[in-house]
Amino acid sequence: MLKFFKQIKKHNNYKHCKYINDSLIFDYKNNVKLCPYSTLGTITSNFNGIWFDIDKLKKVKAKSINFINSTDCPNICKLCEYFTENKHNENNKIKYLYLSNWKNCYLNCSYCDFPKEEDLIKASHYDVFQSIKQLIDSQFIDVNTTIIFDCGDATIHPEFDKLLYYFINYEMKKIIINTPAMRYCESISEAIAKNIAEVIIPLDSGCPYIFEKIKGSNKFDIVINNVKRYLSFEEPSQKRVILKYTILNGINDNQKEILDWFMFARDLGIKKLTIDIDKKWYNQIKDSIPLYLKELVIFIKTISNYNEIEIDFCDRTNFIYNTINKK
Repeated sequence: MLKFFKQIKKHNNYKHCKYINDSLIFDYKNNVKLCPYSTLGTITSNFNGIWFDIDKLKKVKAKSINFINSTDCPNICKLCEYFTENKHNENNKIKYLYLSNWKNCYLNCSYCDFPKEEDLIKASHYDVFQSIKQLIDSQFIDVNTTIIFDCGDATIHPEFDKLLYYFINYEMKKIIINTPAMRYCESISEAIAKNIAEVIIPLDSGCPYIFEKIKGSNKFDIVINNVKRYLSFEEPSQKRVILKYTILNGINDNQKEILDWFMFARDLGIKKLTIDIDKKWYNQIKDSIPLYLKELVIFIKTISNYNEIEIDFCDRTNFIYNTINKK
């Protein structure tokens, strides 16, 4: 295969973007694109899953990389946290494949940006299986590509099990699955057992009351039972099943709720956690982070170190933590 990066102009200082350079996204609006935050790098609109244009992907990717390295690069890129000084890799590989081609979910989380109720019922699902095979045959995807089942609840999509078993048989090395664990999947258990999948479950609480307040559902026990089933393998599931906590203003933004969630996870035997902050709230306070939030981030880091549980700060919590450490 010809190296399409030969089309890219030479620059003394390269600008690199995790998405433009390294990613491909099938989104729930029936777009196939490189960047989730802008129209830059859009390959196909109104995609129906029937046939994917590999040649157009090559051209759009090369053109987009040239664009972010040009004087015409827009501010939306220059101000983005993923826009860095770094030379691109001169190969055809997609490092991160985001499968976000659905928006349905069994829950109704208060911080979710996706349409609710009747809009969710009407949500269309387009298939991507044929496109995945094309990308593999064209060597854009290989066993080292990180597959990310993102957006809504991955397990609802009618192709989910088919796709996951396909990736398992292809011997993919890293698969990330986002699911609220309202539905148990044998395919997920198999991927965990083979040590190739991480399952991120947004519990956001350590008790049924707060869970229902955030999720709009009283199915806390169902979720916990499914978490336990995914944890049935002593190794490697302890670090493959990851509980997530999103800090919400006035609901769970205090040490007691954090500690309840943390201890609940510890008692389950989980060894890895991830924590984020509600995006809408964060955008309102990012220029002046309240002291109690900074203290909360330090508290989380302290108890995780003490209990030897790995904590993964997401972009917003990571920014707060790094800001504190710079002082």
